[in-house]
Amino acid sequence: MLVEEVPLNKRFIDLFRSEGIVELYPPQELLVKSGILSGCGNLVLCTPTASGKTFASEIAMSRALEERKKAVYVVPLRALAYEKFQEFRKYEKLGYVVKLEMGDLDSAKYKGRADYDILVTTAEKCDSILRSKPDWFRKIGILVVDEVHLINTDRGPVYEILISKFQKLFPDVQVLALSATIGNATELAGWLNAELVQSEWRPVVLNETVVVGGEKYKKLKEVVSDSVSSGGQVLVFVNSRRSAESVAEKLGKELTLNPAQKLELETLADEILSALSTPTVQCQRLSECVKNATAFHHAGLMNRQRTLVEDAFKRGTIKLISATPTLAAGVNLPARTVVVRDLTRFEGGEVSYLSVMEYKQQAGRAGRPKYDKVGDAFLIAGSESEKEFFVEKYINGEIEPITSKLGVEPVLRFHMLAAIASDFTRTKEAVLDFFRSTFFGYQYGLAGFESLIERISCNLIEWGFVEKQDRFLVPTALGRRVSELYIDPKTAHTYLTLLSIAEEEKNFPVIGLLEMLCDSAEMPLLHIKRSEETNIWSMAYKCSDDLFRDLDGFGLDVNFLERFMTAKLLESWICELSEETILELYKVAPGILHQKMQIAEWLAYSAAELSGITGLKGSEREMSKLETRIKHGVKEELIPLVSVHGIGRARARKLVSAGYRKPGDIKKASLEQLKPILGEKTAEKIKSELEKEGAD
Repeated sequence: MLVEEVPLNKRFIDLFRSEGIVELYPPQELLVKSGILSGCGNLVLCTPTASGKTFASEIAMSRALEERKKAVYVVPLRALAYEKFQEFRKYEKLGYVVKLEMGDLDSAKYKGRADYDILVTTAEKCDSILRSKPDWFRKIGILVVDEVHLINTDRGPVYEILISKFQKLFPDVQVLALSATIGNATELAGWLNAELVQSEWRPVVLNETVVVGGEKYKKLKEVVSDSVSSGGQVLVFVNSRRSAESVAEKLGKELTLNPAQKLELETLADEILSALSTPTVQCQRLSECVKNATAFHHAGLMNRQRTLVEDAFKRGTIKLISATPTLAAGVNLPARTVVVRDLTRFEGGEVSYLSVMEYKQQAGRAGRPKYDKVGDAFLIAGSESEKEFFVEKYINGEIEPITSKLGVEPVLRFHMLAAIASDFTRTKEAVLDFFRSTFFGYQYGLAGFESLIERISCNLIEWGFVEKQDRFLVPTALGRRVSELYIDPKTAHTYLTLLSIAEEEKNFPVIGLLEMLCDSAEMPLLHIKRSEETNIWSMAYKCSDDLFRDLDGFGLDVNFLERFMTAKLLESWICELSEETILELYKVAPGILHQKMQIAEWLAYSAAELSGITGLKGSEREMSKLETRIKHGVKEELIPLVSVHGIGRARARKLVSAGYRKPGDIKKASLEQLKPILGEKTAEKIKSELEKEGAD
């Protein structure tokens, strides 16, 4: 089907043609013929990676825009949201407003307006806005849910709750669910009351091959050499960050580069190093890899470094990326060749095989639509018998069905309070009816769940988040705020319980507050080896007077050591230890460190907000200070200085060392005094801003 045959306004057709789109891919043609453009209902589009699902969704969104309705596009990751936002900005040429929403989850304080035609957002951000500002979506015409197979993961409950809420609040909304890998697509379509469009068509033929190599690295080197020497690029998937770094280092030594390539790579390597003010060993390793046209990609990298690596790979500057599986679910990054070196992973103390779904996500990256006619995906087996297993399970095996992960108490509690607090449900019967409308309810029903819902409602009432008025469940002001803050009600209850103790004793030890912050479902805790336990207990007893727990008391929970060490990690950060030192002490890479700090900052903010509502003034003050310290990684004495835009932990420390302790001190100083400390341009900028603000 030619693009001009799509039943849309000519201005959309002209825009598509200006983007080089002349003819529809077969899956896109199937979507058009499905009747979705005539408002026939919902649709599930299940086609391989790179088969044009994004443009298929644009066709459907264009119809909504034509009808003066809004389009909401939901994705799982911030990086993916930004990528889609940039992609959709072409619609600004037609006068439409394209908006990006991600990040801060306290939408109750959000000052923005629903001034968008296309909204690109992460699932959690969308849910957060929906809790406090449902009017934002009043004119919605279509909800596009990308990577809908993630319902099968711990992120899944947000996806199905979002879809169920939109369908109940806005009955006329059209839902378009996109995925490359669904084993039970018919069941998903049944839940959504949607038409199912499935296709195995790909723009680039995918060859899946299992090669046998007793020495896996030797075989990997052969595959990489063949691909790169013929002008291709390679993605190698491994099962650990350490392996990703090792593979990139080793294979980089095998590539041959010309002088022009080396010069460009040297510049990129310098940018990689400058992502942190003090580069870590990991930064240096990545920089050295990049000089050889390879890179590693995992959660330990800083966002800036990941972006530099991805952009360089898209340009063809980097020839090989070795990555952990997280890359497979991330931004659009195809390569001529994909090598899945590791089909097992170590988690929960056990070795387990990847699912077929995960493998297909990785293999589906093979083949660049604009450059390759064929994409090659290789699995490396250690023996003929293992090869036979890989062929049967992964290449010829069926993709597993996706199942709901909603039916566990913490998740139900989180979303149940949200439903009550946003006045979405008012009775226990309405709560049950809502959960019955989810994918979980569709798959399993709610038989036997009444007792669990009853227990959760009793907890919410006991904790002061909900009141029972006859048969109605009414949110308290505190309950509404907990929901708006997007934290687990149990986390909020724990914080308020411990902060009440601190308030009564007028004692707010920092390590105690940090250990409290880590007592939450939101904070991923450090893993502790059994051999480390004795030493950690010794550390804990040394500061036992500053903890809110009785270390010898009955019922100290099994996660205490992990929580305590995570608190010590946070303490190291706010005591101004560098990323390099923290990497050495805790084996926590900068990217993961900053992820934890962002979560801790949000939890500290939430604790301060809850303290203010409940009248715990001392706690509110101390948690606000702690929030600032976590955000900037500073000791308390630097708080006044880091409040000034442009002054971070390094500059603040230099200023204090030179005798400048607050913004007013800087304002009184001359530029000549500040230039040696801050640099000429920075000193001028900061002085100018302080004079505008009238700092004391």
